[in-house]
Amino acid sequence: MMDKVIQEYWQPILESYQRGETALPLYMGLNQNGYETLLLAMGLESVTLPLEVESKLQLRLELLNMRIGELEELERLLVESLEPSIAFGNEMVTVLASACLGNQHLWRDLGMPERPRLTALFRDYFPSLHVSNNKNMRWKRFLYRQLCENGGDYVCRSPSCEECASYFECFETP
Repeated sequence: MMDKVIQEYWQPILESYQRGETALPLYMGLNQNGYETLLLAMGLESVTLPLEVESKLQLRLELLNMRIGELEELERLLVESLEPSIAFGNEMVTVLASACLGNQHLWRDLGMPERPRLTALFRDYFPSLHVSNNKNMRWKRFLYRQLCENGGDYVCRSPSCEECASYFECFETP
């Protein structure tokens, strides 16, 4: 399972991050030591990022720090569903919550090659959330809807998704 976790999930995230193609902040939301430990465990070396990429990552970190309460709520939600035996679970909680603060679909903000891989990541890392998303709602919207239903300060625009004008923006159609 460890090789699958690295190959399927962490490798594309790390490679996209190092190319500056994610919405992740400096060190992917981890501290520098945690980031370097993750790279070492994956058999990757830390690369020197181009100055413009590093500047962009630093700015994202500053923006993330302005939304720290939201980040912490996302992390709590993810931790509650985290599969305890999966490798690098706490790191994934931090990275995934950080990516949620981006402006695109979560799989893009995270640096995944396609949405189905993100769905598989939820199945393996966060099984109860995966099961709860039984209507295939887009993951970022689903997480924020969970926060809303748990009494967070997030606006749920419709009492019922099926009645909402934005239904097709939220749900992936087969």
